[in-house]
Formats: sequence, C-alpha cells, structure tokens
Amino acid sequence: MDDRSFLDDFSADFASARRKFREACAGAARLDAFPHPGKGPDGEALTTDVAYFGRADAPYLVVSVSGTHGVEGWAGSACQIGWIRAGMALPDDVAMLHIHAINPWGMAWDRRQQEDNVDLNRHYVDFANPPANPDYAELYEHVMCPEDDAISRSAADAALAAYREKHGRLTAGMTLQGGQYSFPDAPSYGGAAPVWSRKTIDEIFARYCGKAKRIAVIDIHTGYGPYGYGIPLWHMPGGPQLDKANILFGPTIEAPLAGDRAHEEFIQHGHFYGYCESQLPHADVIAMCLEFGGEWLADGQRARLERNDALLWRDADRLSGEARAARRRWRDIHCPDRDDWREMIWFRGRQVFREVAERIRLNDETPMPK
Repeated sequence: MDDRSFLDDFSADFASARRKFREACAGAARLDAFPHPGKGPDGEALTTDVAYFGRADAPYLVVSVSGTHGVEGWAGSACQIGWIRAGMALPDDVAMLHIHAINPWGMAWDRRQQEDNVDLNRHYVDFANPPANPDYAELYEHVMCPEDDAISRSAADAALAAYREKHGRLTAGMTLQGGQYSFPDAPSYGGAAPVWSRKTIDEIFARYCGKAKRIAVIDIHTGYGPYGYGIPLWHMPGGPQLDKANILFGPTIEAPLAGDRAHEEFIQHGHFYGYCESQLPHADVIAMCLEFGGEWLADGQRARLERNDALLWRDADRLSGEARAARRRWRDIHCPDRDDWREMIWFRGRQVFREVAERIRLNDETPMPK
C-alpha cells in the first residue's frame, strides 16, 4: 500500500502551515506565538510560532528553525510538522525547540527577504560597523537594470561579466551575494538596524535557551545541492565546533571553508550561525544549516530571477497577476511542487532531527550510537 500521508505535512499557504503546526503541537510542553505586524497577500495574520518539547531544565537542546529565507520555509515547516506528528521520542535529558516561520512575511509572500527587503542570513552584523562592500556601488545599476530595456540590460550583463573576469568568481560572488549594506532595494541587503525577525530570535533565545549546556541549531534552507538531498552545511572555518558537528551529522556534512574545498565557497557576512554562538555564550553551541536541493539554476538564471524579484517588490503591484506568477515560480524553484521531492525532504528532516537528538551528548556521559 502506498503511504502518502507525508503530503499532509506540506502546506499551500501560510495560514494552513501555521494551523498544521499548532495542531501538531497540542502536546508540547510550551507553545508560544509572536505576532508579526504585517499581513500576508490574502490579508492573513502572520506569526512566528514556537513549540518546546521536553524538560524545561534539559541540559541538551536541539533547535530547529524554518523560514529564515521565507520562500524556503515551506520545506522546513513540513520537516517540523512531520517530526511532531510522528511523535518522535526524545531522551530524558534532551529537549527540542521548533521555531516555525521566523520570517513569516517572506514565507507568506514567497520572498527570500523579509518585509524591508532584508536578507536575514546577511543581517546578523554590528550595524555601527557593518562589513564593507565598496564594489557593490560600482555594480548596483547593472544589478538592478530591468529586463525590458534590452539595450541597457545587454550592457549591464557585459559589465557584470567583465567584473567577474577581472576579479574572479569568488570575489564576484562575495561582492554580489555575500552581503551589502548600502542599497535597501537590491539583493543581498543586510539591513541597517535589527529587524523584527532578529528581535524575535533574541526573545526566543532568552525565553527558552538559558538552561541548556549544549545547543544544536538546525536552520533549514532550500536551493543548494542535488535535487531533494538534505546536506548539513557548515558555514564557518574549521575548529572544535566543526569537529562536534561532524559527530552530530556524520559523513554527509559539508564544510567548504574548512577543508580542501575552501576555494569553492565565498564567505557570507552576517549569517545566523555565528550569531547563535555569540547570543548563547553560556552554552556549547553547534549551529548548522540543513540545505535541501531544489530546482537547479545556472548562476545567470538565478541572478536574473533575483533581480526581477527585487524590482517587483520595489516597483510593481504586489497583488497583480504578474507578481503572483513570479512568486509562484520562485516558490517552485525552492520547494518544487512534486511528491517525490516532498517525500525526500520529509524523510531526511525527521532523520536529521532524530540523529542529532541521539548524538547531542557527544562523549559527555554516554557511548555514542553506532
């Protein structure tokens, strides 16, 4: 018999995702809601919901986060709902904290960014001294040149190609995608002050994470890697925390900045993972990205779609048919509307949650599972 009940954990709209999450969490030790001031495209209320399972004083805590990049949140939501509805057991000294839709506006509107066009994974910086990215000013007009001006767009593409040829792929990637803090309407904008989602994360950490001595954070994303694969991705250099992450996640982990593939990855400014360590200084923090591959796009295709998305957000009627179709396309890239993809995500998400909960003790008190 073909069991397709996993499809019930995926949602077509934000209101459904939130309802399913809260219904599944009826048995949680604590269930909180953080209302967002904005509304979704159908006027729906937007909320980040938080569910805590386990002892309040558990020394080991696994934290899952969905929706950092809003449009990617549909996969993370399903992973969280699937784990909860399956009634996955926790060791007595391990707790689980699920943070559902930390960027609810972006999830509801199928945008990577939040309501101010801030990319949350470029946002966790010191705004009094943000990272410098002087070359972005030179490239801004080329990045934001619209498609309907064919002559200007051709010249812009040539200028971007010349920059890439002159400086190399890694420098170009860092300039265009690593985070910029001067152009609020353009892609990779990291913001100028803490936004609602960052303030909410701070409050959640303060409420729920003060008792644990070790915290494993799993931030769920889509768009990187082979179709449907769930890759634990370490965004920082090597060191003791990476050694611990290798125990938690096993041989599937990728750490581009820490090994012989370091030349293949540029550094991102203001990502969430280092921020987790800085905000939870009392604990041993291992913060990771679980990245699921969606639809593959060549670099030029992705850049064009990101540009059009930014221009639609800035200039267009966000409720128009054109804007809705563009958002639908953006969601299909990150969360393909296919049952095989959904089954892979659902299975792998539960698998990772279970393995991390089993292994989070590392070698503290009990033998490691084989």
